[in-house]
Amino acid sequence: MPEKNTLFDTSQADIFSRGSLKLTFDIVRKKNPQLALTIQNITRGEPVLMPETDPDNNNTDYFKVDLDSFQVRDIVELLMKYNQPGNAKMDAGMAVVAKALFEEWMSLANTMVAKLPGNQKPV
Repeated sequence: MPEKNTLFDTSQADIFSRGSLKLTFDIVRKKNPQLALTIQNITRGEPVLMPETDPDNNNTDYFKVDLDSFQVRDIVELLMKYNQPGNAKMDAGMAVVAKALFEEWMSLANTMVAKLPGNQKPV
């Protein structure tokens, strides 16, 4: 069996860093506590990738995200609302973070759609 750090690479759409998941949790928590808990539980599981350079630093762990399409859609929609121009709740730094998170989750959503059988893909 291969070592953990060779099973996945971070370019896969369903592999998220602990930091991305924690930030997503923080944004989703107020609007959808159940979904936020599901995200938090992912980080309590076994990481699929732990960098060899600092194996004792759990902030560098990566996790496989196994959510259904409705959950991913809810996250994307919440991030879209959170990242609206003129959102008074957000400073400039958080706007950059929210945009990066949106792009990560959209990548997962697009990958999920691409894997659908032809007759199930949206038109």
